[in-house]
Amino acid sequence: MPLSGTDSASPRVLRVECMPLDCGGTAVVVELDRMPERTWMKSLKRALQADDVLEDAHAKFDGRFVYVVGVEGGAHRMQHRVVQALVAADAPRAPAGSLRSRAGGTALSSPMP
Repeated sequence: MPLSGTDSASPRVLRVECMPLDCGGTAVVVELDRMPERTWMKSLKRALQADDVLEDAHAKFDGRFVYVVGVEGGAHRMQHRVVQALVAADAPRAPAGSLRSRAGGTALSSPMP
């Protein structure tokens, strides 16, 4: 089932996690239901660049996983911003609706202290 419910080219987000990096900083890891198409990857990169907080972050793609590195700030805040970017990446094709309906019930989690 695609993220937008209307475009089969859009992958569905299965999980979003925030993980501390050994070298310092934080990475937000997104698991998708399938490998995204190139147009979706470009759209996500544009959405990250459009966010003032995430403009220095970089999305790295590895199969069904997206690693957003270079994020600064609180883990939960960054997860929320990345989820907003995921929704924005699909916005041109998505009908108006709630974040939950477009994200397909995405599970958010972060490591326990």
